[in-house]
Amino acid sequence: YGPNKGKKKEVGVTASGTKARLGTIAADTSVYPFGTKIFVPGYGWGVVEDRGGAIKGQRIDLFFNSHRDALQWGRKRVVVEVVYPH
Repeated sequence: YGPNKGKKKEVGVTASGTKARLGTIAADTSVYPFGTKIFVPGYGWGVVEDRGGAIKGQRIDLFFNSHRDALQWGRKRVVVEVVYPH
């Protein structure tokens, strides 16, 4: 998908072609298109720059700097603020 379509997957590079970093969000792009800004309480603002096969509907996946940080965050059900791109 995106600018890397047909190329071998590069680790750390998102489907939109950016480098994954704190604030990178993976989502179902039919619900939250690339460029959508989302505020997640306890995490902060992020931008949808990636997608994943297991991320469907209103679920999102947040980038963390370490596996440990991701495990500490865990799975949460929170109300987020969404700003769609124009």
